[in-house]
Amino acid sequence: MISLQQKILNLIKHFRRQWPLFSNSERTTVCGADCMLTALQLSMAEVNKQHHGDFAASLIDVMETWKYLLHDKLGLLYENMEEPENYADFKRAYHTFLASSNMLDIIDIYQKCCALALVSEDESIAPVQLLEFISGGMNVSRSNGSVLPSTPVYRQEQNSVKVMLFVKKCFYSYLSLLVNSKDDLALARILNVPDRGLGREAFTKLKHASQERKMSIFLSNLKKKIQCLMCR
Repeated sequence: MISLQQKILNLIKHFRRQWPLFSNSERTTVCGADCMLTALQLSMAEVNKQHHGDFAASLIDVMETWKYLLHDKLGLLYENMEEPENYADFKRAYHTFLASSNMLDIIDIYQKCCALALVSEDESIAPVQLLEFISGGMNVSRSNGSVLPSTPVYRQEQNSVKVMLFVKKCFYSYLSLLVNSKDDLALARILNVPDRGLGREAFTKLKHASQERKMSIFLSNLKKKIQCLMCR
């Protein structure tokens, strides 16, 4: 019996072996659950900037839209499920963001694999299983009922784990930019790491400038720096 995690890994392997069937770019990045959520948040902030002038999106709105987006993309919308305000704009901005960053999310890869019959019967995944996997429902650890004491040592261990996860994400983001220079999501993570005094307004200005040049944020700023060096 193949586990769900192994089936997901097999999907990624099918994508890597047959990537020309999925994308016309060699530099295509797979967007997992964490990246999908971040891309949605940035996309919603971009839409809100256009509608309200503020590049921001509240956590509640992001999570509601995230839930609806997953159900929508997997064809699992249920009766009376309320569509978030401006959802069509959020969804369009989300897919535009992924496309401009040469990224495909795991749902797109799953659906393409199924459409191309690349998945065997043993490797098949039900939409509801993929929904639970992405939303984290299958990753919830089963505790034995014990409660861990909130001691200074335990809190320190928790903080160490968070720091390590943050460092890993930043490291992988730098590597991702080396492979896929259009990965604006990776750039968003490391734009201010180490601290460069750049806030979300700076990211917004960089994003708009890159859109005018029809380039990724990374390539747009690289070109600008090269031009500055040539002018010296």
